[in-house]
Amino acid sequence: MLLPAIPEAAVWAIYAAPLVAFLVIVAALRHRPLLAGRFAIAAIAVSWVLAMWALDTSIGLHGEPAAFQPHHWMSLFNLHVEFGIRLDGLSAVMIAVVTSISLLVQIYSTGYMAGDHGYPRFFAFMSLFTMSMLGLVMASSLLQLFIHWELVGLTSYLLIGFWFHRPAAAAAAKKAFIVTRFGDFGFMLAVVLIWVKTGTFDIAEINHLAHTGMISASVLTGFVLGLFAGASGKSAQFPLHFWLPDAMEGPTPVSSIVHSATMVAAGVYLLLRFFGTVEAAPGGVHTTIAYIGGFTAIFAASMGIVATDIKRVLAYSTISQLGYMVMAIGLGGYVAAIFHLFTHAFFKSLLFQGAGSLSHATNTFEMPLMGGLRTKMPITFWTFLIGSLSLSGVFPLAGFWSKDEILLDAYHHDMVLFVIASLVAFMTALYMFRAIFLTFFGEYKGGAEPEPGHEGHQAHPHESPRSMVAPLMILSVGAIFFGLFNATGAFGHFVEGALDPAIRHFHFELNIVVMTVSTVAALGGIAVAAAIYYAGRPESSAIRAKLGPLPGVVSRLYYVNEIAEDGVVRGVLYGGIGRAAAAFDKYVVDGIVNGVGLATRLVGLGVRQAMTGQLQAYTSMYVLGVVVAIGAIFVLSGGALERLVP
Repeated sequence: MLLPAIPEAAVWAIYAAPLVAFLVIVAALRHRPLLAGRFAIAAIAVSWVLAMWALDTSIGLHGEPAAFQPHHWMSLFNLHVEFGIRLDGLSAVMIAVVTSISLLVQIYSTGYMAGDHGYPRFFAFMSLFTMSMLGLVMASSLLQLFIHWELVGLTSYLLIGFWFHRPAAAAAAKKAFIVTRFGDFGFMLAVVLIWVKTGTFDIAEINHLAHTGMISASVLTGFVLGLFAGASGKSAQFPLHFWLPDAMEGPTPVSSIVHSATMVAAGVYLLLRFFGTVEAAPGGVHTTIAYIGGFTAIFAASMGIVATDIKRVLAYSTISQLGYMVMAIGLGGYVAAIFHLFTHAFFKSLLFQGAGSLSHATNTFEMPLMGGLRTKMPITFWTFLIGSLSLSGVFPLAGFWSKDEILLDAYHHDMVLFVIASLVAFMTALYMFRAIFLTFFGEYKGGAEPEPGHEGHQAHPHESPRSMVAPLMILSVGAIFFGLFNATGAFGHFVEGALDPAIRHFHFELNIVVMTVSTVAALGGIAVAAAIYYAGRPESSAIRAKLGPLPGVVSRLYYVNEIAEDGVVRGVLYGGIGRAAAAFDKYVVDGIVNGVGLATRLVGLGVRQAMTGQLQAYTSMYVLGVVVAIGAIFVLSGGALERLVP
């Protein structure tokens, strides 16, 4: 530990700084775009400095939790709500990742978003998103985590639909919000279930109760599956994966932070945060998680091979890599999952920013309209190549070390998943180098003309401004070297400090079989991409023709969107369920409301007829009422009813 232990107030300041930036921009800087951007960057820079201090403290504690006590907020009958900070090896890494990526993305955005009419609004939303994500990873309470989980969903909706005047962006924002709600409903049920059964929201206590057998197997199964439902929505796991590619309609900096490094990692983080509970769940739960992750990985990779929009290629890659992480969690690979999440954040953010740099020069994300940009955009080319090599898992870059940890867990626990993971490694290298050859090699295809409200500023290829290429170069350093943090197992032992000592079983291992398979898969994918998309032997069109209808099915994304939108939404919700709900609303709900209104009106009409204004009539009605009341008292108290009805 290089510095004194960080005080709790300074850790809260990591969370508060972007919140202050959001409030100040909204209140005072809406019409001063340049100052709004600078203030947002200054705020996240403060958070980053404090995050490095927090990481230093956590390293000094060997990843063990810091002694911060929760703060009581409110009580309602048996519900006691406490908010606090959980600083340990896992949260310290995530805080460092979120603040680092956010800082670089916001610097990048000053060049990318220059001239946009929503410039101050963009930085306000980015600050609010960063605050929400930090609150999620720092939370010591499940309820606190759930609140920030929903805030992350809200802010991602605002960022995806940032260009709300574009119908595609507005539709993508709604799609992301609605699809993730399905998973969040399961998460909410899990929150309610665990409180009813344990009476606590404290994450550490829940993990301890699960590990010591104080929670029944049925409750653990329901709780973990509820957590996994929420994770599947946020981390785009099958069948809730199809919102993520459409989310690329947002500005590229949004893709870089929200959909590669932080928001989509929230689901993986949730499972890692409750890893002790996941480990204690019945074996079938682990298998379900592992196989859904493995299937998502290969399913999304196949779609990345045929996509022509470079941001969508990266989106499918993100889904695939998240599937890797989820598979590792299901296999018990806690360290492998968090290590790959850590390295993936840097090289995937680099790749998205590289895609934004390409669009900045060509006014398009369509790879067939690019080509020949290697010499015209050398910094973008070399940094994009580094990110692609790291994502492909080529030695000795960061992705090699983290991907091999996942392959190693699969090799030891499930050979079927090991084969799937190895195929995904091959496919990853194939689609990334397909993108490189189509984009940077050959002849320039002319790009696209800029359109009002669309990305792009010039019609000829050019290197991006310094505010954009500087983050690319910084992220390249992480993509090259950050894998070395676990080259001796140091990273693994550090992040295991967040776990109960009884389930810390990581040991560093170099397995020659896994390393050989991994390297052959990566280099094989690169070689196939070079043969098809660089040398043209064979031509991609010839391969497509030989595969029959399969490429068309994959290009249509296996018809998942049609099934979800036409089959489920329009067919079920708008069809049977929708019509039944409309009939219930019309004939039952409206019938009751209208019936009450009609009855009230009739009573009013009757009373109005009785109100004649004649004193004699009022006196007669009064006497009649007295007689009726006396008769009722006589009947009820004089035993008349008992004599009439024995």
